[in-house]
Amino acid sequence: MIKHWLLTGDCHGNFTKFKNYDKSVQQDEKTAVIILGDAGLNWSLDENDSHMKNFLSKRYKFRIYCVRGNHEARPQDVPGMELVFDEDVEGEVYVQKKWPNIKYFKDWGIYRIGKFKVAVIGGAYSVDKWYRLENGYRWYDNEQLSEEEMLQCTADLTNEEVDIVLSHTCPINWEPTDLFLNGIDQSRVDKSMELFLEELGQCFKWTVWCFGHYHADRLERPGVEQFFNDTEDIKAVWERWIDYLKSDGEQLDWWLSKSPMFYADDVFPTIFER
Repeated sequence: MIKHWLLTGDCHGNFTKFKNYDKSVQQDEKTAVIILGDAGLNWSLDENDSHMKNFLSKRYKFRIYCVRGNHEARPQDVPGMELVFDEDVEGEVYVQKKWPNIKYFKDWGIYRIGKFKVAVIGGAYSVDKWYRLENGYRWYDNEQLSEEEMLQCTADLTNEEVDIVLSHTCPINWEPTDLFLNGIDQSRVDKSMELFLEELGQCFKWTVWCFGHYHADRLERPGVEQFFNDTEDIKAVWERWIDYLKSDGEQLDWWLSKSPMFYADDVFPTIFER
């Protein structure tokens, strides 16, 4: 049974951050690290992926759970992947028998992570799509949810009440435009997932939303956090915002400096004013 759940952002096959974890964490089978997309473990679908999975499995004892990003194949398209029920999250995940400590959430669904009811939503668009295609790198044409899948996801989540949402990208109104890559023609960027998440987020109740994708560690607004290099206990994230709610928005403390909104006059309205 997993006792400690940690959150972190995109890895893209670079797991150096794991070296900085306490050895007690590195070797703890009761700890799990959730990567919010683009782990980089199903990127090339060849021996390079296998080498990385072997390395992680031999070096670390903690479990790894992956939200699907855009720089990786869907788990169900990876050879040897099986869909199994996982008691630790009370839901179905994908796993390969050779690497049972590395698991992949379905593209959407509700899971029980520790004491929290959590909605997981994977997928995003690759702004480097054309570069990858022109230079012979892999690009997966099903990196975003299809229209049918979006409809089914909406049907599955509508009127649900969850504690936390974990996704790769974010609703379009939260897009950190200051982090957009220079040289990318935004008119060619498909915003389907971001537009979808904007509508989806209005269909069910949630308190905290965490995402990756944009390669920064910061707070976008009350109850909304972006992860990249940072690793934090999901319980600590939850308690931070519960404390904020209890204080009627008056407790800003250290996390205010992590937000791009820290210079605003009306910093952090109530968490419900989304």
